[in-house]
Amino acid sequence: MFRFFSKKIYEIEPDAFGLDISDESFKFAQLRKKKHSLALTAFGAGGFSKELIDDGEIKKEDNVVAIIKKALVNPQYGRVTTRHVVCSLPEEHSFTRVVQLPKMDVTEVGEAIKWEIEQNIPLSINDVYYDWQFVASDQKNIPHQDILISAAPKKLIDGYVSVMKKCGLIVKSLEVESVAVSRALVKGLKTDGPVLLVDMGATRTSFIIFSGSVPQFTSSIPLAGKKMIGAIASVFSVNEEEARKLFFDVGLDKIPHDGKVYATLEPIIKDLAEQIRSYISFYESHSMHEHEHPGAVAVQKVLLSGGVSNLSGLNMYLALALRIPVETGNPWVNILQEPLREVPELSYRKSLGYTTVLGLALSGMQKTSL
Repeated sequence: MFRFFSKKIYEIEPDAFGLDISDESFKFAQLRKKKHSLALTAFGAGGFSKELIDDGEIKKEDNVVAIIKKALVNPQYGRVTTRHVVCSLPEEHSFTRVVQLPKMDVTEVGEAIKWEIEQNIPLSINDVYYDWQFVASDQKNIPHQDILISAAPKKLIDGYVSVMKKCGLIVKSLEVESVAVSRALVKGLKTDGPVLLVDMGATRTSFIIFSGSVPQFTSSIPLAGKKMIGAIASVFSVNEEEARKLFFDVGLDKIPHDGKVYATLEPIIKDLAEQIRSYISFYESHSMHEHEHPGAVAVQKVLLSGGVSNLSGLNMYLALALRIPVETGNPWVNILQEPLREVPELSYRKSLGYTTVLGLALSGMQKTSL
């Protein structure tokens, strides 16, 4: 078993920084404790050329190591003061689910988990690392127990662990992106009912339905910022930098440029709305019952994160299409005291692109799972 979740695996558990690695970029961040909150002490980011990481799998390890090591020595802000790291695992190659099992002892649960993994993922149990934890509930007399399971291919994980070691880092834990995003956006890691988190990056959009105290359902699609920016570049015959400026400056405003930016983006955003609607529908018709709030199956709202969530007009468009509230999430909600939503070194808009890594950094400060 590989430890995905942050658990007490050291006699004195060290603080760790977060490192989020994707196909074409990476981000890192470190937090420290203050009297009544946390403070950002370091952050940075960098990019990879396309051939280094493909669909989440590290192809050219030494190149990736060299780029990450250089960035860690020269952060955009502050200084990384620990070698311990909590690193992300790509959502598209990971399995995260809550399953229900009859009440049994820990040894029996361990055996039952193996069966659940074999039934639910298209890989042999011998080819994956997996982890699980009990889902706490305040409800009494529940005839079963909920278990959060996470699994990922050994080949994938071995590649990430090897990179960390070559960078001179000590892996505290590996976390699936959905767990990190949830920790960053869900206040106190507790909801009154299902909330859909939509994390929109450059190459992928992840869907995470969080309910109670855990992610209940996750998925991802290759519909994200690069596709939208590429469409603008094609229509306007401009380079990527100019297209990116049109994307964020104009967004879904129908007026500028005779509505051509809107007309280019609207079909893609409409497709995104349809994808969101289908995932919500699937969850609401297949979800387990809610112990904390019986009958609370309908998704209450959508929280957006990731750099693409800065697209002007996106919240309103999706709210009208889905007919439920859509808000931009706050990745500082479990870091800073309200009503703060940013720090001088990292603005709120920019921090939306750091949602996953801020969740990982939070994990690095905690002594308990999730």
